[in-house]
Amino acid sequence: MPDRPNPDQQNEFTLLLAMLALFLFSSPFTLWWASGDYPWFLPYLLWLLIILLGALLSNRHRRHDL
Repeated sequence: MPDRPNPDQQNEFTLLLAMLALFLFSSPFTLWWASGDYPWFLPYLLWLLIILLGALLSNRHRRHDL
């Protein structure tokens, strides 16, 4: 019988994902990607990355729920 996932590990991944989102959208790094010659849809791609990572984490932990 497989072991149940550690809920603290899921919380850690969620916290890391939130920190990545804050880093991308609320740091001096934002000035770099916003002022460069990047395509207009770059912020949307970054949000898509955050959403896909969240869905991946959610799906990974949902498989082990009873």
